[in-house]
Amino acid sequence: MPEKALKKLNTYMLPEWKVCFFTALLVGLCAHLYKITNWLPNWDSLVFRYDAQNMVAMGRWFLPVVCSISSFYDLPFLNGIIAIIFHALSAVCICKMLNVQKKVTAGLIGAVLVSFPTVTSVMMYNYVADGYSIACFLSTLAALYMTKEKPRYLLSALLIALSTGIYQAYITVTIMLVLLQLIDEMMFKNAAFRVVLKKAVYMLLTGVLGMAIYAVILKVILGIFSVKLLDYQGANQAASLSNIDLLASLYVVKETFMKCFFDVSRGVNVYIALNGFVLIFSLVYYLKCIVERRIYKKPANIILIMILSVMLIFGAGALAFVNPGVDYHNLMLMGYAIFYLLFLILYERGTEIKEKHTALKCWLILLTAIIIVANQVVIANVSYHKAQIAYEKSYGTLVRIADRIEQTPGAENCNKILVIGALDNSEAYSVNLTPDITGITDGYIIRADDEIVGQSVLASSLNDYCDKDYNFISGDEKKTLMQREDITSMEKWPAKDCVAVIDDIVVIKLGIEGEN
Repeated sequence: MPEKALKKLNTYMLPEWKVCFFTALLVGLCAHLYKITNWLPNWDSLVFRYDAQNMVAMGRWFLPVVCSISSFYDLPFLNGIIAIIFHALSAVCICKMLNVQKKVTAGLIGAVLVSFPTVTSVMMYNYVADGYSIACFLSTLAALYMTKEKPRYLLSALLIALSTGIYQAYITVTIMLVLLQLIDEMMFKNAAFRVVLKKAVYMLLTGVLGMAIYAVILKVILGIFSVKLLDYQGANQAASLSNIDLLASLYVVKETFMKCFFDVSRGVNVYIALNGFVLIFSLVYYLKCIVERRIYKKPANIILIMILSVMLIFGAGALAFVNPGVDYHNLMLMGYAIFYLLFLILYERGTEIKEKHTALKCWLILLTAIIIVANQVVIANVSYHKAQIAYEKSYGTLVRIADRIEQTPGAENCNKILVIGALDNSEAYSVNLTPDITGITDGYIIRADDEIVGQSVLASSLNDYCDKDYNFISGDEKKTLMQREDITSMEKWPAKDCVAVIDDIVVIKLGIEGEN
């Protein structure tokens, strides 16, 4: 009976897991309620307001399957709630994997994870927020099954393939969690060197198998639909492993880590100061544990711990080793959230000689974590505020553009539009906070046409908001038209002759082509 099944499920769920889940749910609402109760689109949202998310050409063959659960509409509340729930479930998986036994630790893990800046970026791509959150959940589930007392490596490999098939960046979450768990075992559970090394080898092979399954399925689907991988973020080169450059990759990894946590180019702020404290406290405490637990007397263990610790930085930036040209923006940085878990787990790890020292350690971790969460909630809300301003500013400009088109003789008979260039101050895709939040800009969200992925933000927004029915011109047809003297002589927006009708085509020059 359903009642008995639910009662049994409730009995199986530990109190710590419930605290983790509901804390994540509450903090998630505090951080993201602004977004999920408002329509705050970015440039992609204007194009993908309704879209089947068929992104096989980007290697995301499983994305349309998971996005179909909530329909293919960009639904702020439904997609947002699903995203919060699945990030909360991911936090529960982490608690189970690390065998978290204190409710405070569990609650902090849930709160930090769901408010991490990458989740804010995911929310700004709301049309795939449900899918990406499921990818996060699958990646944590893969790590959980890989690290169980009786590992299920084949299931983990399949989960890795599915997660990567939604969005490739979430492979870093699995890598980071596995490394964290191995370090935790060696530091606090007296795991033997050979046992940990054997586990690490099996986990590595599982990861390779998972990526192999992903690649095989991708190749089959590409063949069935006669599709080629797009040159987007180097997806085509990454698939063929034709762009490997170790030194360049190491540079990207270093720069991405520093930019994510310690970007002082705009001065030191609360976010950077907190990260500095977390790093120093964690390093000092782990060194203290190595001394107190006499781990230093086992050279092999020390070497392995050091290797695993260094691998954390490499694991977080793993995609750079496949393609050093990858633009590691915030949307791809969920793996970096795991660095905070090294700090949070210390709330219940280690032993102190004096009880007051234990109390001091716990209070420091608790208060620091609360400030981290509060700061991340502020970052999220400031981001959404900026998104609202950018949208309203862009909407006003869109109406002006529509009016200008309607006032152009002959425009009423046109169903094609040629968009040249982009508005000034429309090229940025991250807002200047610390860290940068991808998917938000202080400028305009009406951007230049993107022929790689086949989208025109202006055409889509005119169709949706101004009741037009334009097909945008691209490819060879656009190149041919761009060579005409009557088009090259046009001035850019908002000049008088920035809009014209030529050969039953609406031509609008927003800026210099290729400049943004």
